[in-house]
Amino acid sequence: MIKTILAMPKEVQDRFKVLHMLSDKRSKLNDEFNEACKKLEAQIMEKKKPFLEQRRQIISGDKTDFGNLIPRFEETHKELEKKVAGIVKADDEKEEEDKAEEKTPTDVSYLKGQQGIPDFWQRSMKSNRLIWDQVREKDEEIMKHLRHVETTSAEDEVSKNMTVTLKMEFDEENEFFTPSTLFVTLEYESQDQVKDIKGTAIEWKEGKDPTKKKIKKKQKHKKTGETRTVVKTVDADSFFNIFQDRTLPKEGENDSDAENEVQDKIDEVQQTVEDFHDLLVPDALEYFLNFNEDFDMLGLDGEGDESGDDDDDDDEDESANKKPAGGKKGGAAEAGGDQQQECKQQ
Repeated sequence: MIKTILAMPKEVQDRFKVLHMLSDKRSKLNDEFNEACKKLEAQIMEKKKPFLEQRRQIISGDKTDFGNLIPRFEETHKELEKKVAGIVKADDEKEEEDKAEEKTPTDVSYLKGQQGIPDFWQRSMKSNRLIWDQVREKDEEIMKHLRHVETTSAEDEVSKNMTVTLKMEFDEENEFFTPSTLFVTLEYESQDQVKDIKGTAIEWKEGKDPTKKKIKKKQKHKKTGETRTVVKTVDADSFFNIFQDRTLPKEGENDSDAENEVQDKIDEVQQTVEDFHDLLVPDALEYFLNFNEDFDMLGLDGEGDESGDDDDDDDEDESANKKPAGGKKGGAAEAGGDQQQECKQQ
């Protein structure tokens, strides 16, 4: 920009030099503002950690005595009722409340005689259409073993890039895979572009890998003309593909089709991890009880694509049922599993 200003006619240069100086000062203030936001978010998240840990203990069944907390709930509930009663609401707000009251809350009577809420995270995920659309039929049985979900955000010590990590804990003794705790970490090169994905290497038990499927394909011998049927193992759509390592290729490193395919996969994983980070983890109770917000405003009125279970004996080569990547959202909010307002530059 400096070169552009210096190339201007002499008689108009001064005004643009001063404008550039003012713009530069404004940019520096924006940098200060963003740094202050990061520090504030870190402080708030530190304060939230005890509450998230208490939530984990209740869900897992480690905490069963709630006597000392119930009086506080009653007190808070009464205070809230008084505040709500004094608020004059617009018609559209009343309409939204009426819609919310029409929702059928989750029936929790099945939890009688049990400790904790064993299927808390599976049910919460089912209520988030964006996330559950990534879960295939073969994945659902595995999700019954899901016991804990959390996300964290941090700054990479070496690159100084922002990272967001999704952690999913399953039953230690499960019939599908080891290890029982899975991680996937996104590293951003800019606010909305992920450059690198690092995930846990999953060791699938025999015949339990939902990320692969067997198909039958007919082959014709070129010389004899005889036809034979061969069985091939190919990649299959699965939620657990998000744990595969992926790196954004440098421009011109691969052909454009290959680059686009990698970019699409990265976008897909980024969207899923950010949905956990920004939506599901902070509002897990609302999702479990089915009081989460609808996503009609995102153009998701219709039912998601149906994804059938791929039989091991497919007669023909079938194209995979791909879910469209959900477009990038500008990067996950920098809050360890809690929805935050973005720091807006003024």
